[in-house]
Order: sequence, then structure tokens, then C-alpha cells
Amino acid sequence: MMSLSKHFLLCLASGVAASSDWEAVDALIEKYKFLPNVSFTAGDTTGRLHTFVKGKLDMKTQIILASSSKFPAAVAIMGAVADPAVPLTFDTRISDVFDWWSSDPKDNRSLVTLRHLLTFTSGLVSADFGSCGIKCLDTTPASHASELPIEACAVEIYEYGPWAVKPGTVWSYHSLHLQLAGAMAAKAAGMPLPDLLHKYLLDKLGMTSSHWIGNHGGVRDPNPHLAAALVSTGEDYDKMLQAVLTYKVASKELLDQAETDAYRTYPNLTTARDPKDVGLEFYGHYSMCLYYECVGQPWGPKCEKAGVHADPGYFGYWPLINRQKGYYMQLVVERHVSLPPDIIKKYNVTTAMIGALSAQCVSPLRFNLTDPVEKALGVGSSTPTPYHPLPPELQVLCAAAL
Repeated sequence: MMSLSKHFLLCLASGVAASSDWEAVDALIEKYKFLPNVSFTAGDTTGRLHTFVKGKLDMKTQIILASSSKFPAAVAIMGAVADPAVPLTFDTRISDVFDWWSSDPKDNRSLVTLRHLLTFTSGLVSADFGSCGIKCLDTTPASHASELPIEACAVEIYEYGPWAVKPGTVWSYHSLHLQLAGAMAAKAAGMPLPDLLHKYLLDKLGMTSSHWIGNHGGVRDPNPHLAAALVSTGEDYDKMLQAVLTYKVASKELLDQAETDAYRTYPNLTTARDPKDVGLEFYGHYSMCLYYECVGQPWGPKCEKAGVHADPGYFGYWPLINRQKGYYMQLVVERHVSLPPDIIKKYNVTTAMIGALSAQCVSPLRFNLTDPVEKALGVGSSTPTPYHPLPPELQVLCAAAL
């Protein structure tokens, strides 16, 4: 039988080793020049196991999450789906919720389901990341879009949205799908959209420093821009990652559906061929408001088997859940990028390309962290994670970023 002194020494040695492993993680973040201000957390089903803060962005700093707003909104909508009192499933057609929506089988819009909306395969195809010219999603201060009734926004998208193809055939990344999904869930639940967001997400998980911000700073406007306007903190997002990892926000059955590759759900699915959507293939495939990670490499069985689901944001925020190994981590980031005029001219850089740089330039750090984080968590592999460097031009742009 092991003596108490030996047991104590083994526990102490284990703790020292774990501390040393996390120091290796912290050192990688510390020396990553692209991010002067960043926080980091990681944990498993037992909770958060490590926190690191660099610079002025700590875990309680409120930041705009931009594209990383999408998955939290989807989690709230999943809460409505999980509620037996709400007549809503992933396969509910939007025409079953709104009586003014076409149910004519000759109209492709009649076929749109909540699943299509959450996987961005509804048939709405646009080269724009955001509002696609729809006035009720205008985020400029001159607009009062967030103060409109959410159903009125759904009507506008129905009438004027870029309905181009049959649902389930083309993936296109923009804000219209999720806004319709939110309108649909709120209608089915019989409550204003902000109340739904609070009931099934913010209040449920104690995300007290989070809200979807309106055009003029409102925190409970009736038509918040779901896909891009979440203000939150690392602390709050950490709560959500823990709750998703442990199936506390929805059942395993629902989350398994949410995390299924949309290209498996819809075998004939293709990516829209505009530069924006083609460029987003950099991150992998898509599920329900989550990338099925396969960054900087062709999609294949290894990425699918890895089971890593992430929601990287426009300003570099990078949260992820690794289902296969049972952990989560996040890089809490709000990095606004600009480039010197000579670099813009030399490489013919567009505004959209500059906007995409934040997350693209964070990706090398995210992947360099994989092995040391997994070692610290005790789930490491003897085979190093393959490194997929950024394309040479992206490396130049990231190095030049101001």
C-alpha cells in the first residue's frame, strides 16, 4: 500500500508537471506579436482548468464578438427547440410558423426549414458578409433597424432577400439566415426575440455581461443583428463553452444534429462561388453556426474524425470545442487590422480581405496551441498535429498588419 508521503509527493509532482505544461501554452501566446492584447482559457467537462491574460484585454473586458455572435444565437434558438412547450423542431418549415410565408411547392421559399437557416443553406445566396442590402439589418448609427419588429424584418427578407436556389443546395455565409431563424423561433415561442435570448441563453447560463447591442446602444432592442452584434466577455463565453461541452444547454441528440457537417446532411451541397464564400472554405465545412474545423487544408476524413467545432470571429475571437477529446478552449480577441498603403497597393488588397485578416492571422497561433494544450489537459497524442502554414501572401499581410 502506498504511504501518504509518497502519495503526496506524486500529487505534487503531477501538479508541477501540469503547471509547466501550461507555462508552455502561455509562452506561445506571449510571443505571438500579432496579438498584443488577448486572453485565453481552456477546460474540460470538469470546468475551466487554465486562464492566461496578455496585455489589456482581460476576461471581464466587454468586446464586440462580430461573427462569433452566431453560435451563441444558435444555442439560444436550440433552447427553444429543446423546450417541449415550443412547437419547433429543426425540420419545422418557416411557412408553418408565419402564415404569410408561401406554402406553394413551386416557390423554393416554401421548403425552407429551421435546419436550412441554421446551416446557412436556405437558398439565400449573397457575396456580402452581412446585411446583403436588407435595410432591417443595417448596423450604421444612422439606422434604426434594431428597433423594428423582428417579424417585419422577416417580411423584408422574404420579399427582397437574394433567394437564388433551392434550399440545401448552396452554402452562403451571411446574416440573413440567422435573422430569419431568430424570428421563426421567437414567433413559435410566443415571445420577443430579446426575451428568447435571455431565457434560453443569457439568463440560463448567467451571462450577465452579455447582450446583443442595437444601433443606438440598446441592450434589448426587438430586432438585434443576431449574426454580428453580441457584446460579451471571455468569462461569459467560457460559461457557454462549458455548457455546450457538457450538454447543459441542450441534449446530446440536439447538439449532435447541430454539430453535423452540413455537407453530410445535404450530399449535393456546394459552396457559393463568390470570392467571400470561396475564401471561407479556409476554415473547413459548416454545421449549425459553427465551422467543422479543417483550416488551411482540403476537407477529408481526418478533419471529420477530429470533431473540432469552432466559431472564429471577424476580429479574431476563436472559441472551439473538441468533441473527440472532450475539451474546449478560446482565444479572447478583438483585433482590428489595417495595412500600410504600399502593401495594399502592392498586393491589391480589398476591404473584404483586410476584414478577414484578423481571424486568418490568429489561425497559426490557434493551431500551434493544439499540442501543448492537449498535453496540459492530459489528452495529448504521440503524433504531432500537422502544421498547415498560411499561404505566402497571407504571411506577408499578417506580418505587415498594423
